[in-house]
Amino acid sequence: MKHEESTIPESTFNTFFAKHNDFHTHGFKEWIFYPGMLFHDTEAWWADKGLRPTPHEGIDLCFYRDNRGQVRRIDNGTKIPVMYTGDIVHIHDDFLGKSIYVKHSTNDKDGNTLHTIYGHTTPRNCDNTEKRVREGDIIAEVAALSENSKIFPHIHITMAWIHKSLPCKKLNWDTIWNSHLVTLCNPLEHIDIKFEVP
Repeated sequence: MKHEESTIPESTFNTFFAKHNDFHTHGFKEWIFYPGMLFHDTEAWWADKGLRPTPHEGIDLCFYRDNRGQVRRIDNGTKIPVMYTGDIVHIHDDFLGKSIYVKHSTNDKDGNTLHTIYGHTTPRNCDNTEKRVREGDIIAEVAALSENSKIFPHIHITMAWIHKSLPCKKLNWDTIWNSHLVTLCNPLEHIDIKFEVP
């Protein structure tokens, strides 16, 4: 199912992200996306590389360049702002932390509603679903990983049109890929973001 991308407003996620995470010490120039970190990439970017079981459902935010040209990365505890005003409708475990689903007020004529999904997090008020959040509110922090983890702490962001007939409690990563009631879109097309692909 194809959607008119113009119906999705641009998010000021990156502006809020830099503000809440106090990037003024070194400054923030741009995100860096290595192979495997972008929407629909098929390879893995962590230590053992290889292929993903399914194409990437969104983007992974991990590495960035500061104003001095140094490459840095975010860490556990990094604050995650919500992209748009909406309602937290579901939270479940993922393989690094928890995934948070936020339902927004952007709808299309076919009964689909825009959702943003934030993976590998430690939510604030962990069990508090049906909570109203405003654009830029901090909803979670990047989950802490074990010292033996083959992957760095990072934020996964997915954007999806989800049909009203799909109950929120049935949302999970299998559903996101396998349900005909879900249509993914590329978050990079809707965030106020500067980035480099080496």
